[in-house]
Amino acid sequence: MIIDFSLCPPYKIFLDLPLLRPRPVPKDSRHVVPWTIDCETAPSKVHGSMELFLAEMEEAGITQAVVRGLKRDAKYGGNISNDDLIELRELYPGRFHLFGGISLNDVSTATAEIERIAKIDFKGITLYPGWSDPPVRLDEKRFYPIFETCQSLGMILMVTFSIYMGPDLTYVEPIRLQHVAADFPDLLIVVPHGGWPYIMEFLGIAFRYPNVWLAPDLYLNTPGIPGAQHYVEAANFYLADRLLFASSYPSRPLKRSVDDFKRLPFRPEVLEKALYKNAQWILGNRQD
Repeated sequence: MIIDFSLCPPYKIFLDLPLLRPRPVPKDSRHVVPWTIDCETAPSKVHGSMELFLAEMEEAGITQAVVRGLKRDAKYGGNISNDDLIELRELYPGRFHLFGGISLNDVSTATAEIERIAKIDFKGITLYPGWSDPPVRLDEKRFYPIFETCQSLGMILMVTFSIYMGPDLTYVEPIRLQHVAADFPDLLIVVPHGGWPYIMEFLGIAFRYPNVWLAPDLYLNTPGIPGAQHYVEAANFYLADRLLFASSYPSRPLKRSVDDFKRLPFRPEVLEKALYKNAQWILGNRQD
């Protein structure tokens, strides 16, 4: 049993995302996307097929997955409305946990949307500060009502930090997350991409702030990623209860991501937590 904490299924509006479109043939080896090296393309991505995708989930042992709405500048790709997510969940009951896409451009509208989706069992929200129009930084005080609303409603805040998440690295500097984690200690925060390449800095924030969880996804599942071993070392020490498996499908096939994750030198009890138990806790009632 595995819970995948971040993927984009080949369903309707998701098919318009750049990730699910055919990737151009690289000009030469310098232009190869690193996580595609020595990695096949999933048949479900090639054919845009939910039927194949569900079969691939079953083959990989993935029973449930987190899907996220998207609100971002059009130049970074398409958007996914929260109502599209509701349709997906209704069509495939028991499969998907929903995180609502929230725009940072209008705080009052954002807080109202958080209140709306909290009532229909969305588990949290997802933000892309560096992909906003215009790009912004997470720790701007004007966004604090959004975090206060999430904290008061028990909604998880998911913020993706990595090299790709904005015009430059100033939008994903670790201190941006540290300020929010410190000012909202009861707000559970999940970081897809694990802050790569600021690995040690984000591990340091998680060391200090127990409300911070990391889901390094392809920056951990892809063999050869520089520094990935540090996520494993942290999980085998203090991060055992706050590391989450995520495939980042369709960037990499589901089973390949699971298999490569299982090959990492996790202690057996830590592997079980990362693949399932940690996600079950944070997505559930959080009472034990």
